This record gives sequence, C-alpha cells and structure tokens, in this order.
Amino acid sequence: MIRPTVRALLLLALISVAPGPAFAAATPARAEGATKSQPVAAPAPAAAPAPTAATTATTAKPAPKPDEVQQKLDAWKVEVEQIAAGIQRDGQTDKHLAELRERAERIRAEAAELIAAESPRHGSIEARLKQLGPAPQVKENEPQVVESDAVKTERDEQQKLLAEVQGRIKQAQLVDLRAEEIIKTISDRRRDRFARELVERSRSVFDPGLWFEAVASLPGTFNSIRYLTADWVSLLASRGLETALAVGSVISILVVLLFAMRRRLTLFTDRDPEVADPPRLRKAAVAVGIVALNVAVPVVGLSGVARALDLFELNPERVSLSFDALIVGVGAAAAVYGVALALFAPAKPHWRVAVVGDVTATRIVGLSVLLAVTHGLGVTVSRLMHVVAAPVAEVIAYAGFFSMVDAVLIMMALKAAARSLTGDEAQPATGAGERSVLWRWIVPFGWILAIAAAAAAIGGWIALASFLTTQMVRMGFLLGALYILLQLADEAILATFQDRTRIGVMLTRSMGLGRERVEQIGVVLSGVVRILLIALTVLFALTPIGVSSQDVFSDAKSAFFGFKIGGFTFSLSAILTAIAFLVLGIAVTRAIQGWLDDRFLPRTRLDVGLKNSIRTAFGYVGYVLAAMLAFSVVGLDLKNVAIVAGALSVGIGFGLQSIVNNFVSGLILLAERPIKAGDLVEIGSEKGFVRKINVRSTEIETFDRASLIVPNSSLISGNVKNWMHRDLTGRCVVDVGVAYGAVPEKVREVLLACAAAHPKVLSFPAPAAFFVNFGDNALEFRLVCTVGNVTDAFGVESDLRFAIVEKLAETGIDIPYAQRDIHIRQLDDLRGLMDGLLGGARAPAPKPSGGDV
Repeated sequence: MIRPTVRALLLLALISVAPGPAFAAATPARAEGATKSQPVAAPAPAAAPAPTAATTATTAKPAPKPDEVQQKLDAWKVEVEQIAAGIQRDGQTDKHLAELRERAERIRAEAAELIAAESPRHGSIEARLKQLGPAPQVKENEPQVVESDAVKTERDEQQKLLAEVQGRIKQAQLVDLRAEEIIKTISDRRRDRFARELVERSRSVFDPGLWFEAVASLPGTFNSIRYLTADWVSLLASRGLETALAVGSVISILVVLLFAMRRRLTLFTDRDPEVADPPRLRKAAVAVGIVALNVAVPVVGLSGVARALDLFELNPERVSLSFDALIVGVGAAAAVYGVALALFAPAKPHWRVAVVGDVTATRIVGLSVLLAVTHGLGVTVSRLMHVVAAPVAEVIAYAGFFSMVDAVLIMMALKAAARSLTGDEAQPATGAGERSVLWRWIVPFGWILAIAAAAAAIGGWIALASFLTTQMVRMGFLLGALYILLQLADEAILATFQDRTRIGVMLTRSMGLGRERVEQIGVVLSGVVRILLIALTVLFALTPIGVSSQDVFSDAKSAFFGFKIGGFTFSLSAILTAIAFLVLGIAVTRAIQGWLDDRFLPRTRLDVGLKNSIRTAFGYVGYVLAAMLAFSVVGLDLKNVAIVAGALSVGIGFGLQSIVNNFVSGLILLAERPIKAGDLVEIGSEKGFVRKINVRSTEIETFDRASLIVPNSSLISGNVKNWMHRDLTGRCVVDVGVAYGAVPEKVREVLLACAAAHPKVLSFPAPAAFFVNFGDNALEFRLVCTVGNVTDAFGVESDLRFAIVEKLAETGIDIPYAQRDIHIRQLDDLRGLMDGLLGGARAPAPKPSGGDV
C-alpha cells in the first residue's frame, strides 16, 4: 500500500490535469451501474502493443506476416459477432451500448488500416503480372508459343500472392461493412430508447396521491443518505490520523491554489464603472473571464477533492457517484449564473455585452440566480435519487416539481427579454452593438418550449418536462457562451490583423501584402472561426436528443475521407488536396511570371509586346499544368474529362460560342501578334494604347485615361489601325497658310528650317514641305516629317507650330485670317430712299393753336 504522504505528493502532480466534468445533462452512467445489472461482454482479443516513438524513429515497422493478418481477421469476425449478439440482449443500458459502439469503431479503424496497408502490395503484384503478361493459349492452325519455366513459375507465384492479398482485403472490407451495420443499429437503438423514455407517461405533478407517496417515502430516503454518510465517515476514521492529515493538507493546498486563481481572475474581470466606453475586445474578454471565474473555481475545487479521495481510496463507488452529482449540479448552477452575469452586467451598462436596458438586465440576472439555484439543486437531487435507489414516486415528484419551477422562471425571463426587444422599458438599451434578428425568433420559440414543459409536467409526462427544461437551460448557456465567444473571436482576430500590429507588419514586410489584403485575411479567418464555434455549439446542442458526437465524427470522417455513390468515390480530403495543389500551382506560376517580368525579360532585347506574350503564354501553360495536377490528385481520369468536354461541346456551340470565340481570338493575338501590349491602335473613333491582352478581351487605355474593353474577336475580325505594328516611327503633318503676296520659296525655307531645328525630327526620311493649294484666303503649305517614336508625334507637331509662327513673324510673312469684301449695287437709289425715311422721321411737330401751355 502506498503511504499517504507519497500519495499526497503524487496528487499535487495530478490535480493540474484533473479533468472537470462538463456542464451537460449526461446520462448518469455510474448511477446506472450501481442500480442496474449489466451483462458482461466478451473480452476483445489482445492486440499487439503499439510501438513507441523511439522505436518508430529508428527502425521501420515490419509488415505483419500473412498468418498474423489472418488471425487478426478471424479475431475481428468473432468480436463483431459478439457485439452483434450483445446488442440483442434485453436490459442493455445506454452506457453499455456506447461501449459496444466504441469497440465496433475500433474494429472499423483497424480494418481500414489493414486495407490501406495491403492495397499498395495489391497494386505492385498486379503491375508484375501485367509485365509478365497472360499465359499463352494454344490455338489450332497457329504455331505454339514456347514460354520458359521461370516465367511460368513466377506468374503462378504472383497469381497466388494476388489471390491471398485480395482475399485479405475482401475479408477486411466485409468486417468493416459488418461493423458499420452494427454501429448504425446501436445508434438507432439508442435513439429509440431515448424517444420511448420521453413519451412514457407517469403521473401528473398535481396528483395528490403522488405527493402523499413521496412524503411517505421520505424517511426511507433520509435513512439511506444517513447510512451512506455513516459508512463513509467510518471509512475515514478507520484510516487513521496520518491519512486524515494528508487528505487535509492536499485539500488545503488545493484551496490556496483556487484562491490565488480566483484572485487573479477577479482582477482581470474587474469592470470599472468609471470607464464610459470600454473597447469591444476588452469587454468580450472580461465577459469570458467572468464565465470562467464562476464555473472553473467551484468545479475544479470539487473535482480536486474527489481526486484526492480517490487517490487515498476514501471514495467508494456510491460516495463517488454522490460527488459526481454534486459537481454536475454546482457546475450547472455556476454556468447559468456566470453567463447571465457576463452578458447583462447589472448596474454597469457600458460593460454590457447584450443590448438590453438596465431594468431588463437587473431582472434577468435576478431570475437567473433563482434559476441557477433551482436547476442546480434539481440536477443534484435527481442524481442522488439514483444513488440511494429512491422510490419511483419520490423521483417523479422531485423531477416534476423542479421542472415546473424551472419552466416558470424561464417564462419570467423570456417576458423580461421580450419587453426589452419591443422597446417597452423606461430606460433604453445602451449596448454598443445591434440586436440580431435571431433573438426575435428565440424568444417566441422559448415560450413554446416553456409552455410545453409545463403542460407535460401537468399531463404526467415528467420525463419530457424534465428534458425540455434541462435542454432550455442548456441551450441558454450554449447560446450565451456562443454569443460571447463570437464577439471575442471577431474582435481579437480583427484587432490582430491590422497593418500596425506585429502580425500585420510581418505580413506586410515579409510577404508584400497590402493593408487591405491583411485585413481581408483577418475577416476570412474570423469567418472560419465563427463557423467552427457555431458547429461545436450545434454538436453540443444535438447531443442530448440522440445525436452523439461519435455519429457526427463518423459521418464527418466518411465525408472527408471518401464515400461512394454508385461506382464513384467522393472524398472531401481529396478535393481539398486538389484545391491546395491547384492554388499552389497557380501561386508558382504567378511567381515565375513575376520573375520573368522583374528579372529575366528586362535584360533581353525583346520588345514590350513580345515580353507580354511570353508572360501570358507561360501563365496559360502553368494554369493548365496546375489543373491537370489537381485532376490527378482527385483521381479523375482524363478520358472522363474528354467525355465530359465532348458532352459540353454542344452547350459551347450554342450558349458559350461568343466566349470561346473571344478566347481563341486571344490565343491568335498572342501567337500572330497583330497587336501587342504597348501598341498605339485606333479602333473606329477611339485611339489609345494596348495595356493588356486578357483571355476574353483586350484592355486599351485612351488619351482621356479611360479604359476601353474590346472583345478579342473584334480585333481579329474587325479593322484595326496599329500605329506601331512594324516599327515605332511616326509621321508629323503640319498645315500652314500664308497671305497672298508671300514668296513661296521663302515659306518653304522657313518650314524646313523649323523641322531641321527640332531634335526629335529624323533626318531620314528627310523633312519635306509642299505647296498644297491656293486657298480662298491664303496660300496653303504642308510640312511633313518623321519622328522616331509615334508617341512623340503630337508633341512634335505642337512644337513645330510654335516655331513656324515665330519664324514667319521674323521674316515678315503674315498668316491671314478669313476676310470677306461686300460690294453693294445701286447705292445712290438706296441713299435716296434712306434720306427720305430719315427726313420724315425728323419733321418738326406742329405748334399748339392756343396760348395755354
């Protein structure tokens, strides 16, 4: 026997890893083990010890011999049949069914490992047989093929090995199929048992006879508890003073550690009422700390005491079950109170996570305290009733009473929440966030469940009423915790992925990501975390209704590693791997394209258009190779792809004709290169530079800095003027008009002198000046010259006009403007007419006849 002092030292090393019981309405397995008999399942065959890390690191694991593999297969078959027979026995508890399922899952996993180990060997043997070829057959009227004895012997041996490997693989597949059927049967039986227990009617909570029987059985229950306590005390007294001191010292150390932990958590979760607007991240972190403070301290403390008693062998089975009942009840009460306090923060509206008013927050927290006490007490009493084997009437009475109380308190809390949602309160909500539409659905749904629980308790369905109230409390805790964790995850991730944080600076400097891209990574990561948290919450929520975590993980594993539909196998892992290879191939392609743009192509003498064509063509090749690699990872045969492509050709011919036409036109542009990136082109009335030739269209930047998107087919089938197709030279044309009377030769000399003086005008071809026409108002001349780059033509023409105006002014040659001479005939007749009109208008007015003025 280990001395108590040594056990105390061992416990100090074990307490930190002692698992606390989760807050869940789990089936009291240990209570069932104490009150019901369980059939003993046949022991599983002993498995070979697993190799250690050191062994696997130095030596490869040898392949099992065929005899050993066959022994494993036979043992699995026997064990599977034993599990199948155990399922059919009557009186199976939920715990025993779960154990049988775990054995079946283990057999499935081992069978899958065997299939995976034998499959490569099967493939290598088939490859050898294919290399050897089929045995020659004797045909009439044909010469007989002589085959060597060595080849014949090798073929026979390989065929024998192939038959053995195929036999083992098929046996393993049969075992896997049988284990899968058993797992499904166990899941169905557990769900059927759960449904039958819920709909089984007992007695109404308002039945007076029920309460009379419960009260009458109370003395017997108290005596059972008293005897249990007396037996435990006598066990403690029999171990002596040394054991008592060791247990007391361990518990004292545990209390000190818990006190220190609580003090640190209290300092972290302090909500300063003077802080008017705390950061959202700080608010969510404090809320999580409050939940942890209220749940972890009592649960860890009670679990540590139970582990100490187990270590010193002072915790018999019934006492251990009693401690489990106390731990689960206290954990349930602490969880309800902790989440309510973290969400609603009474008297501290600025720290409140939930968007409700002060009156509603205070009322909900008060009701949550009462609900925590009644629900935790109900859970503890219900489990203790199983431990002491209380009469059925007493169990039903207690369960119905606590279910009714919980339902009433939940209704009152829902009423307070509805009051806040409708805005019918004196002080409005001051929370920083907005109410989700989901909460407006939760309140009516909660009312329906609470009324159903109360009606079930009154109607006699006590098990259903207890289940509904328990799950409502459970869902309230899960939703509250989820709400807090979602806010914490969002704020923490978004605050981390900023351009000024360490991670943001690292991503910006090391990977060259911009500020927007870093923030996008944070948003995507936040969305992934939200999905994971919601999925975990849904899993915990579905567990009590018969959907176990084993079912969920088994289905997820099947979907991830492959499931068959007809003759096709779909594997999410293969699809994700293919996507990863595709992304990797695209990333490598773009990296090499960047290397070509930045390092290699600038050091060549190729023109800009050819460089762009090389880069684009390499991108197309890289994308095709990445897609082919992804197809090969998925296991998709390229023949099937060709069949699908042939089937899609009809649709391409009708609906996708334009897209395919533009794509092929883009390939023609890259190969034939009638236009290329950087060319100055003119399409209709638009003129600009080709910036990029894409898969479907070409981007042209006009002189107005606007982007003109032209389909590639229009560039192939339409008329396009390319000013830079053969070379970069361009022609400048300047028209000039001089006054009549100017000497044409003198004008010609001035024009050629201006062209020769400009540095961008080429001497070959030499500039030329032409006398174009006798205009209405001037003698018209035209100066024609050539520049080295057509993009300089517009500027050179402007410079030449300035120089021509200046030179012509210096030489005294005028540039006329439009003039018109008007000749009027019969001017004398018109002058007489005008004088007559003006004379009549100027005649004096007659004087008045009287003397009055």
